[in-house]
Amino acid sequence: MNTSRSRTPVRKESGASPPSLLVFAQPSAETDDLLATLVRRTDLCLFRVTSLSAAAVTLRDLGVSLVLVCPETESASVTAILEETEELRPGTPVLALRPRSGETPSAWKGRTIGVLRCPILPEVLSRTVDVALGLSRSAKSTG
Repeated sequence: MNTSRSRTPVRKESGASPPSLLVFAQPSAETDDLLATLVRRTDLCLFRVTSLSAAAVTLRDLGVSLVLVCPETESASVTAILEETEELRPGTPVLALRPRSGETPSAWKGRTIGVLRCPILPEVLSRTVDVALGLSRSAKSTG
């Protein structure tokens, strides 16, 4: 008798495509480790970009459900991604991973952004993504 369980989530019959996650991250071993749990998930579609122009194209051309900005990203670039997201995908949440001692610019106040302080475990990040996706879906259904 086989007692192992598949880790692949059961897809609903609705035929809906999985939520898309735009990840703004520079290549590094630390970032790869941080994103490992998300990359392995089959219930998400990840688009990883390394430039603002690639982020803008992804936001414009693909149905992005959530934007995740990795911690090495400068504050000015986070602000630029926020502005692009608000222009091209209004209401789409942004999660910005920031160093524990980093600042939260006043330009981010009142916007659809969550700031997560690092270090953060990959599994915690994955659960946080689930929460953000659930909140954005419920906001769209009530709005």
